[in-house]
Amino acid sequence: MSLSSQLSRSAALLAAVTVVATAVTGTATASAAPAAPAAAHRAAHGADHRLVPFSSADVVAGTTAGTLTVTWSTSHPHVRVAVFAGSTSTAQPYFLGAGSGDRSLTVTAAHGDWIRLVPSAGEPLVLTVRDRGLASDPNLRDIGGYRTSDGRWVRMGAVYRSQALSLTAADLGVVNTLGVTADYDLRTTSEIAQAPDVVPSGATYTNLNVLANVTLTPTLTSPAAAESYMEAIEQDFVTDPTARAAFGKLLTDIADGHGAALYHCTAGKDRTGWATAVLLTLLGVPQETVMQDYLLSNTYYFDSPAVQGMLKAMPGAQAAIYTPMLQVQASYLQAGLAQVTASYGSMDGYAVHGLGLSPRTIAKLRAKLLVG
Repeated sequence: MSLSSQLSRSAALLAAVTVVATAVTGTATASAAPAAPAAAHRAAHGADHRLVPFSSADVVAGTTAGTLTVTWSTSHPHVRVAVFAGSTSTAQPYFLGAGSGDRSLTVTAAHGDWIRLVPSAGEPLVLTVRDRGLASDPNLRDIGGYRTSDGRWVRMGAVYRSQALSLTAADLGVVNTLGVTADYDLRTTSEIAQAPDVVPSGATYTNLNVLANVTLTPTLTSPAAAESYMEAIEQDFVTDPTARAAFGKLLTDIADGHGAALYHCTAGKDRTGWATAVLLTLLGVPQETVMQDYLLSNTYYFDSPAVQGMLKAMPGAQAAIYTPMLQVQASYLQAGLAQVTASYGSMDGYAVHGLGLSPRTIAKLRAKLLVG
């Protein structure tokens, strides 16, 4: 079915369907009801048909196996939304339900985990689950699915962030479905020697050694010293020429590349976290949201069984010192952002004068990764 046919079908369904969500389960049942034509609806409620009308939206794995929970909030309670599913980012042909205003629907994942939200006024939004639940790579996640300050959305399925790609065969099979064509390894040569990447099928491997000129084995005698060291690392990302060259190359390649890009370091939280914070900020994502994404590494990496098991095996005093190095804290990212302001005045200034990105490259990043 063509896109125009799908959208026509969506409009017809929306004109015929209303949904009553049960307060207990959040599931939906449909019943027929008349609706005003789209043009009259827009005139009555002031919706701009050119915009994505969602103030928030998310797709996560449901509490019941084989289900997804889809949530959204619209800019107006009378905007109705049809929910479609599919197995790819380009095709979601299966109608699953509909609702108005703010909704949370539990739907089947049998047709795939790509969800298209089609509003009665405005542009559709395509989302999928952020993380893939990989045991060997819990911090692999999509950087998309965030709303920008001007109401656009970061495209999902285009850029992934990750910890080291020490993938099991089963997890490699999942990663191979993501369409990754470029694997950017931000680690040092010694880190790579200890754990070489399991490169996704069809991906080109590139090493960008961010920390080539940074000391990685400091003598730390307290948790406070470890926290200060982590803050200094974030500042080095801004001031060190080798780090700037690596991050500049990464963002330029993402702008110029085809297919999905994946970048990672060892834990997927510091070098990877900084690269993501820079990219999301350049795309116009609010700083609060950028920080929330940064801190998710505590959920996916620090709280993982592997890291918690490592800490439990250490003597208490040693674990206390290592904990700040295995975590992310808001003060770490804030130290890097403050250095950007001190050295370059703004993130755009850092991108152009620190990372060497041309205004055209920044524009290409925004054109490629933003929708709406």
